[in-house]
Amino acid sequence: MISDYADFGCTEIINSARAAAYAEPSCLLTSCNPCPDIAAVLNDAPYVDPVTDPAPWYDAAVPESADFLGVMGMGVVGFSQSTLSRDPVQLVGDGAALGIARRSHREITYTVLLLALEECALAYALEWLASALRGAPCEGGCGGDELGVFACCPTGDGTGELRHLYGVGLMNGPQITTVRYYPEGIIAEATFTLAASVPYIYREPLQTLTNWVNLASGELVTVDPDEIYGDCVEADACLEDPLCPPPPLPIRAPVPVDPCYPTGSAQFRRSVVALSPQDQPEWLEAVPVLELETGGSALRRLVVRFWANPLGGDCQEVADPCAACTDIQIPYLPAGATLIVDGRTQTAEVECNAGALDASTSEPILYGPLGQSFEWPVFSCPTGVCIEILSTSATTAADARARVLLVPRSDVG
Repeated sequence: MISDYADFGCTEIINSARAAAYAEPSCLLTSCNPCPDIAAVLNDAPYVDPVTDPAPWYDAAVPESADFLGVMGMGVVGFSQSTLSRDPVQLVGDGAALGIARRSHREITYTVLLLALEECALAYALEWLASALRGAPCEGGCGGDELGVFACCPTGDGTGELRHLYGVGLMNGPQITTVRYYPEGIIAEATFTLAASVPYIYREPLQTLTNWVNLASGELVTVDPDEIYGDCVEADACLEDPLCPPPPLPIRAPVPVDPCYPTGSAQFRRSVVALSPQDQPEWLEAVPVLELETGGSALRRLVVRFWANPLGGDCQEVADPCAACTDIQIPYLPAGATLIVDGRTQTAEVECNAGALDASTSEPILYGPLGQSFEWPVFSCPTGVCIEILSTSATTAADARARVLLVPRSDVG
């Protein structure tokens, strides 16, 4: 990853191109042309000065903010190290049990330059940077924010180079390490460290699955949710002796089941979208992101089902529920609601119309096949994917729509 740009909690923290453009009239930097296309990629006009643009840190109530010229990235560490590790457990005899491989949090340390024309502007620069690194304004909690960076100098619209990290928060800093004074201004070197609770580095969603699907226009089918997995059986163990059965296993705690899981057949609207194996990166995992808008009426019995499709067959002919990878099932969504089920952060959120309060946010309970426990799906190889979206016909509004994105990720970048 390059250190020339970082957007944290929807605030531009580092933009070397902006800082270089602002410093050029004062000759504070003798020569520097970092990633010249950043402004165009961000849809920014050519950078002029902190007041004219205005810069993210400029505050008309703080005059010295106009003399702060920006943050220039000098280096970053933490992206090129994998967070995967395992702790083998030594056996009594020779060897060891490998144990479960797991990924820890990711620590990212930036070294930056703060460019200012005078002392008060430098003091404000440090105040602003410390405040911006606390995360999104007016949002508390310890869930962290999104960090946007570029893998290399971006070109075009920048989507190919853009990367995202989630659950990011300030770990320590910022701290000034050196200050250099020049006739043209002041250059202070500073460091700060961010921690990402989600260790993965995410790309932009695959472009072949970005279109919205109108749910009301889906095929009208009759489905019996109670029996949809009824014929799915597993092969018997071949070593089980019918004359000497093994002892019964201990009783397990019951799996929580959707209390409103229906019985009997009902009419559903069925929409299907497909991703070809050729459209998936060969060496990157991918996770789904479901976005849905219920429209004018409450939506009941939403089922989103995933199939692997390695041969790239016709997804309209997918009919074997026993071959499905997993389900996302939600019993009820109110009218005018927006649902996001995000495999990147493994969170689900529903935003509802709250009348005079404008909007409220709730966390829905996700169920899996047969209304039982839900597991977050991960597609670890380019199998191709068929995605079926089902909702009861009687509760599917004419303007209800949904889409499923597939987002590649890596553990190093």
